[in-house]
Amino acid sequence: MKIINKYALLFLALLPLLESCKKEPDTPPVKKLSDGDIVTIDTLRAWQAQYGSLVFEDSISVFGIVSMDENNGNIYKNIYLQDGDAAINVRLTRSSNLQQGDSVRIALNGAILSEFSGVVQLDNVDTDKNIIVQKSDVALAPLVLTIPEIDLSIHESRLIQLNDVQFKASEFNKTFADVVNQYAQNRYFEDFDGNSLYIRTSGFADFAGDTLPTGSGSMVCIVSEYNGDLQLILRSPEESKLEGPRGPGEFLVKDFNDDDLTSGGWTVQQVIGSHEWEIGTLGSWEDKPYGVISNYDGGNTACESWFVSPSMDLSLSESASLSFDNAYNYSGDPLKILVSTDYPGTGNPNDYSWTELSATWSSGDFEFVNSGLIDLSAYLSNNVHIAFKYVGTDSSGRTWEIDNIIING
Repeated sequence: MKIINKYALLFLALLPLLESCKKEPDTPPVKKLSDGDIVTIDTLRAWQAQYGSLVFEDSISVFGIVSMDENNGNIYKNIYLQDGDAAINVRLTRSSNLQQGDSVRIALNGAILSEFSGVVQLDNVDTDKNIIVQKSDVALAPLVLTIPEIDLSIHESRLIQLNDVQFKASEFNKTFADVVNQYAQNRYFEDFDGNSLYIRTSGFADFAGDTLPTGSGSMVCIVSEYNGDLQLILRSPEESKLEGPRGPGEFLVKDFNDDDLTSGGWTVQQVIGSHEWEIGTLGSWEDKPYGVISNYDGGNTACESWFVSPSMDLSLSESASLSFDNAYNYSGDPLKILVSTDYPGTGNPNDYSWTELSATWSSGDFEFVNSGLIDLSAYLSNNVHIAFKYVGTDSSGRTWEIDNIIING
């Protein structure tokens, strides 16, 4: 009789089980979305306008090209999707590796069509379950518009290009956003006709700390909205091609918001006395900083103090204008606004030629008024200074406040 070792029997019994546990090479599952109806982005926007919020439960898909991704941090768990003339914001359940130029199919099962702060969006879109990339590096040309042509009802979430634009002079030396505190910021720009708008940039964008360009040129961006306010989102600083010479628009701005009286090249030229121009924050201007001067400190003291702009080259301008806000109280000599084309930038201003300009002045009681547009077209030279001249005596002296000094050229 043949005897089979009990251990051999045990091995034979386990052999099929061991074979079934044999590890196969890893093969990723083929990602496939179920077949279903196809809708356009235009249709989605129409449905949202008609029904408000919708939760999709059927096998419906939308196709489009990713016009903006989240890879530089300017948007987070978001993409913008465009097909033809329509676009929509897509909010993802998690960050993705989708790239600008990806042609994708999005299955809408489980997604929510809604509106957030005025922007039509597809929410709750799962990158892994709902999206398939069909092709990469698909070219998407921006729609060329002017600022007045932008219409939220038509262009919301669209990729556009603006030509002949520049950041306002009031934005000079600023960065795209507050990179230190990681706060989003609005930075205003203008076209050559004086129309203005702003770019909004996240403090988490990897270019948040880049200094704004000071030239003119073109910008490619996404049209967005926040509670009815039109705002633009820059995809990349490389698409802010503002390297040309500046065109008509804000040439110089002094708004004192940096709490620095002499920033931007402004100077105080003290001729008589010790009372000088300084920063004020109290009074009728909503506690915002402004320039202020008074010759009173328990009594009036003789004073002459000039607040002088940096030299401006207006020689290439076809026209130029000045405006500012002003307020005063108490009795004394009026403030004067003057212009010079021969002042060297330092020294006693009285030693050079100045022309007094006409302006609308406050009627007192610290009531701010705007000066109106003051024409500077007669002074289109390469060395233009404007100055505010304050005079007080031993017996009288007004307190003058100025703000929002703007020179367009």
